[in-house]
Amino acid sequence: MSRGIASATRTALASDGFRLATLIELDFSTPVRVTDYGSNVTAFSNTFSTTSSIIEIGNTSESGALQVNSMALTLSGVDQTYISLFLNNDYIDVRGRIWRAVMADDGSIIGDPFLYFDGRIVGYAIEDTGKTATIEIELASHWKDFEKINNRKTNSNSQALHFSGDKGFDFASTVVTELRWGRA
Repeated sequence: MSRGIASATRTALASDGFRLATLIELDFSTPVRVTDYGSNVTAFSNTFSTTSSIIEIGNTSESGALQVNSMALTLSGVDQTYISLFLNNDYIDVRGRIWRAVMADDGSIIGDPFLYFDGRIVGYAIEDTGKTATIEIELASHWKDFEKINNRKTNSNSQALHFSGDKGFDFASTVVTELRWGRA
C-alpha cells in the first residue's frame, strides 16, 4: 500500500540505486531541524541542517492493534546544543517527526518526503563517558497516554481540587506511611 507516497518517490525507490535522507524535526520553542544527508535539505519550506550528530534512528513498526509505538533517536552529545535543549527546556510532549526523502544527484528531493514516525518526546537519557557523550531521545506515538493511569494523590492540594476546604489529607503524610489496596 502506498499510503500517499508520491509516484516519483515510489519509482525512485524501485530503482537499483537511490540515496535516502532522514529529516528530523523536534518542535521546541525554537524548532530543531536536522538531517543526516551530506548537505542541507530544503523541505516543507524549511531548511534541515546537515549534522554528523545523528548516530542512530531506531526501528519502528506498524500494526492494526491498538498499541503504543515508540522509537529511540540517538544523537551525539559532543555538540552541547542538544544536551542543553533537554536540560534547559520542557521536553515532555514536544512533537518529534521523522521523514525519509529520496535524493537526486543534485541534492533535490525526488517526489515528496514520506513520514517515517510522528510522535511525542517521552524521555531522554544522557550517557557521558568522559571522552564521548550521547543523548538518546525516546519518542512515542500519540497513543502513549492511552495506557496512562490517572489517579489522585493523598495530599491537601489534590483533595482541595475536588473538595475545597476539606482538611482530610493535611496530615496524611505523617499518619500513614503505606496504603495497601486490594488483597494483601
